[in-house]
Amino acid sequence: MKAVEPFLLVAVLLPLAVQAQDEPPAGMAAVEVARSTACVGALARLEDLNGRLDPFAIHMERLRALGRAISLEDTTEAAPFSAADSVEVAVSNWFQADQALARRLVTEPDSALVAQRASARAGILDMVRGTMASVNAQAQAEMGDAQKIQADALPCDGAIFVRPAVMEACSGVTSSLCAAARAPDAPEASDEYRFVEAPADLWDVEEYRPWIDPTGLQPSADGGGLVGGRTATRGRRGNIVLSLGLAPMLRPRETLTPEQVAEFETNLDSLGFTFDHPDFVMAPALEFQANVPAPIGGETHYLLHFGDLSGDDLIWSIPVGAPGLIQATFPASAADLARLQRGDPVSLTAVKLPEGVEVGGDSLQADPVYTVPLLQVNQSHAVNLLLQYMAGGELSNDLKALIPPKGGTETGGR
Repeated sequence: MKAVEPFLLVAVLLPLAVQAQDEPPAGMAAVEVARSTACVGALARLEDLNGRLDPFAIHMERLRALGRAISLEDTTEAAPFSAADSVEVAVSNWFQADQALARRLVTEPDSALVAQRASARAGILDMVRGTMASVNAQAQAEMGDAQKIQADALPCDGAIFVRPAVMEACSGVTSSLCAAARAPDAPEASDEYRFVEAPADLWDVEEYRPWIDPTGLQPSADGGGLVGGRTATRGRRGNIVLSLGLAPMLRPRETLTPEQVAEFETNLDSLGFTFDHPDFVMAPALEFQANVPAPIGGETHYLLHFGDLSGDDLIWSIPVGAPGLIQATFPASAADLARLQRGDPVSLTAVKLPEGVEVGGDSLQADPVYTVPLLQVNQSHAVNLLLQYMAGGELSNDLKALIPPKGGTETGGR
């Protein structure tokens, strides 16, 4: 995965008109056949790994349930107990003994009984935790080269496969991907995989989602963070998938230098935004993500842009690197926000710069290799709603309700 630090923008000026492209790039067929071929082995190895690790995962979840039952002193969290498992037998016996002690304490209050009960509870919890540690160690030993297996399978996640290439590579291989390729219309075929009959057919697969309406900030389902306060859209052509979101970039003041805090506040002042949480700074930010293949037409750079690149349309750029996931989050300029509000179309274009030409010149010429556009449906409405939420103080009020200011003060914000 290629990660891009916030605030890192490459200035690229490319007087380039991007035209609609009906024919796939010349190198796409070879890249996608290679992907489909490699994914047969990669997914079979991942499937085998998951099959070997599943029993450990199931055992760990059962041990967690036993731990919850003991902590809550509630057998319904884990009953019925298995007589074939020594740990479950021990937990069941502990519950019976603990209930007997609890009944005695009602009629015979005794500090020694209280201590005995606490000691037994600590002991059974230690047994469960020790078993969890043992199961985890066994799972770690079974994982072997799991990191490489998972890395090899990443290009296959969500990909559309070329069926003939898969069928050829599936000779002698048993896996869910091979089963789906061999019998796509049979009941046993998996809904997990999608296929085309020829590499060129991938270029006809286009999927677009409208911009989603934003909601206010709220706690995440696991309680470990915040969700909401953003709008986003998604586009796909073949196996090139990209998404673009607009969201508040929130940073704790204590993690930033005074100069960085001042930069955030100056930016908000220039935008006319109200944000007054004393422990955080905020900037409207673009969140970009793209899953890209190996170069399919000699491309050297990816450009995120408005319009057709015939004018001052560039939003962000990055040189081509290893295939896979590109992610970047960076503050949106006032001009970018205005164009998003107007509903100006946004696209990702892969371009080829002439050999030896340095990025950053004033009059660079480049050849477009392919363009994947994003849908404009609901863009203006969703972006305007979100900017009003960020600009008018609702965002900071919600944030203060979710993360109260330290010391109860509300000074020092912007």
